[in-house]
Amino acid sequence: MRSLIFSAAFVFVFSSVTACSMAGANPDGGGQGGGQSPSGNEGGGAEMVTRDDAGVLSSAPELVTVQAQVSSRSGRDLRITVKGKDRDLDVTGLWVRLLDSQGMAVIGIDTNGDASPDVGEGPVPLASSKWVGETLSADATVRGVFAAGQTVTQVSVALVDGKGKRSAEKTVSVSPQPQRALGDPCDALYVADRCAPGLGCRGMPAVCQEGLAPEVARFAFYRAAGGPVILIEGTEPEDDLGTILFEFENASGQPISVDSDGDGIPDLSSFPFDAKAASVDGAFFIQMQAGQGLDTQLAKLVATPSDIAGHVGTAKKAAPAVPPVRTQGQSCDPRGFDVCGANLVCSPGLVSRANTCVGAANLRTARCQASPVLVATAAGAVISGRAEGASLWDTPAGCSTNDPKGRPEGVVMVRLAQRANRLTLSTAMPGTTFDTTLYVLPGCPSASVDAYACVDDAAGQQGASEVVLTDLPAGDYLVVVDSFDTAGGSFELKATVE
Repeated sequence: MRSLIFSAAFVFVFSSVTACSMAGANPDGGGQGGGQSPSGNEGGGAEMVTRDDAGVLSSAPELVTVQAQVSSRSGRDLRITVKGKDRDLDVTGLWVRLLDSQGMAVIGIDTNGDASPDVGEGPVPLASSKWVGETLSADATVRGVFAAGQTVTQVSVALVDGKGKRSAEKTVSVSPQPQRALGDPCDALYVADRCAPGLGCRGMPAVCQEGLAPEVARFAFYRAAGGPVILIEGTEPEDDLGTILFEFENASGQPISVDSDGDGIPDLSSFPFDAKAASVDGAFFIQMQAGQGLDTQLAKLVATPSDIAGHVGTAKKAAPAVPPVRTQGQSCDPRGFDVCGANLVCSPGLVSRANTCVGAANLRTARCQASPVLVATAAGAVISGRAEGASLWDTPAGCSTNDPKGRPEGVVMVRLAQRANRLTLSTAMPGTTFDTTLYVLPGCPSASVDAYACVDDAAGQQGASEVVLTDLPAGDYLVVVDSFDTAGGSFELKATVE
């Protein structure tokens, strides 16, 4: 029977969290030092200089030093600090490989934000960077590497630039993050150390204190065609969120049961939702899809958060409603607590930035005109990018299962210097970290309905896409790398011409 309560697809939207841990060399995780391991590349290799299709000299970046350590409030994350050089000043991120003490790969990177690790290596964007001339100092964080059960004692790291070039790798041991006890001084940034489970680092000066309960700041229960959408945003200072208990009330505020399996008999009065690992940097956001009809059975949905240390937050209630609609120029919420009106988008669509409702057509034109250019070659030219922020194009109808809309995308202008008998575009590259949909548009169109071609999953490519076009005249073609899921990520696009 069709379930009416939290049916099959739970959709989480928060910073990437993975499910690996450091069991093994150290009970806290990490190795015993942060220096170069015997397998590291001490010299960093010679600089590689090439000439791109426009005749401009370009060089691979050089990685000079790297350090890796267990990090964050809960000790789940891997923090990598690097120094390097790049004459092109276009380093975009790191290429990271997780290793055990024997140098074997460990599956510990979550590429699609579903809280389950699926690869042992991949690209990681820089969290912060500083340039002094051609010298770069930067750091990056791989979320959730130490969250559960695996052993990661080494990490191999390379710098990656915007043209997909990588530096030589360096391999280092992962340093542990000391834990402090109740009353001990602590690092309020959770870099040098962290407090023991159930404790939080607070005060002036900062010391480890009893942890605080998680609290729901915003809670929405919105009607939608596919079933109600539940949005929950809140704080969890210790990043140890455990469970969100959902309960149901009638119009009088009395607890009720709902029919969870569609047999006409009320059978469910509450539902505990496992929210472990949802909290990142002291905050959490969860988006869930409930089954059709739940909003007709109750007057209010009640959510009570608790953490794994037993601290229980205040219950919050939400009645079935429709999202508030914002007009052009008004502030908007990229997480969906409100929506922009027709022909508007919430831009830039990033939680870390101020967002306003802006005309979609103008944004499409501006983004298209600013898109990076990739000149297709017989050997296959490659460019890297990210799918993130406001969705300006949607996958053409019928290309992807269930026709997902409003997903983040990246765009690349592929240039043909002369007529091509065959153009192959592919995201089946090691730098692609999410389930892509690939389509090709003429120039800078106002919408995606005039696509030359669209492909969701290429055969045997596990979510990668490949489009083949024939007999194309010379010119520019806008390639949209769209995300099938609500979370985007990094991608590499290869353009090969025959």
